[in-house]
Amino acid sequence: MKNRIILFFVILFFSCGDDGPNCPGDITLPVSISPYKPYYNVGDTISISSKFHKLLYDQKTEKYYDASKYNIGPLVSLISLDNSETNLLGSQVMQNSKFIKLDSSKMYLSYSGKENAITGEYDILTDSLTFKIILILNKYGNFWFKTESLTSGDSHLQNNYMFNCRGRLIFFNLESPKENNIHLMEKYRSIYPNEYYLSDSINRFYNHAGYCFEVR
Repeated sequence: MKNRIILFFVILFFSCGDDGPNCPGDITLPVSISPYKPYYNVGDTISISSKFHKLLYDQKTEKYYDASKYNIGPLVSLISLDNSETNLLGSQVMQNSKFIKLDSSKMYLSYSGKENAITGEYDILTDSLTFKIILILNKYGNFWFKTESLTSGDSHLQNNYMFNCRGRLIFFNLESPKENNIHLMEKYRSIYPNEYYLSDSINRFYNHAGYCFEVR
């Protein structure tokens, strides 16, 4: 019986993959938000976009990987910073804005009970991958955008499961504006989950292209 238990954990270890020299490292993708203003008014339009060359250079393996063969699955959330009730519900894009669906876009509004976010796929345009989301802001308050990937760490969706590699973790970096306005989250630190994200802001805020803003 003891030998069976040991064998089970050995199999489990190898099935999870390794992080050997042939396995590509994690990747960081760009996100831009436009326009940037000190604050927004109800009725203002704001866009979230991402664009990068399909060939991603990996410093770990010193190789290029074709990201057009990946299913990255970006997920963009809009979360209240200063309302303790809606804050507990998580992302509420539909309640706080109007999502403008672009004809050619693969991004769409997804639901999980009262929680909703925008997800989908990157569009492939010649040698680049891109997505663009347009929202019309319709509620007063303080909010933040968070961008993550539904397929982060999934080696099969990322087409890099050779050599028992785990999937690459996918992070997002706010390229513009450089001001992420994290001070707005700090202002409402007593409201959960603001404190949770601030307690490890690099991994929970900066690695998700965190961006806070006020709507007046």
